[in-house]
Amino acid sequence: MRHLIVASLGAGLLAACVPDILNTEPEVRGLRDAAPVQTLTDPANRTAVTLPSGGRLNLELDSNPTTGYYWYLKDIDASLIDQLSEGYYADPAPEGVTGSGGHQLFVFEALSPGKADLKLSYERSPQDVAETLTLKIEVVE
Repeated sequence: MRHLIVASLGAGLLAACVPDILNTEPEVRGLRDAAPVQTLTDPANRTAVTLPSGGRLNLELDSNPTTGYYWYLKDIDASLIDQLSEGYYADPAPEGVTGSGGHQLFVFEALSPGKADLKLSYERSPQDVAETLTLKIEVVE
């Protein structure tokens, strides 16, 4: 009898360790139920972002305007997503150091369903672009 109880407990523990290969857990069913507010910090180029209508995207990018470079919004589908704000926040500089970097924070609101690219560039001028960033935005209902 004791062996039967131990075997049953062992089988139960083993079953609890089996991964959900059918992806039935809600968090792995996809992004159709995207979070209403998403924050991306220095995302990779071509990152895909899914937002619900009315959702917000907080985009935080490393920046150092003391070098003359600054992130600029270059292309946005205003019928799909709207820029609500943009600001720069300096990192605390060590004592005696002038010109440390910080972050630019862009806040966008998803307006209506569809797909579009959101494009930004890190530049001193349109002729002196150090980096570009494109995000693949999808707004769902």
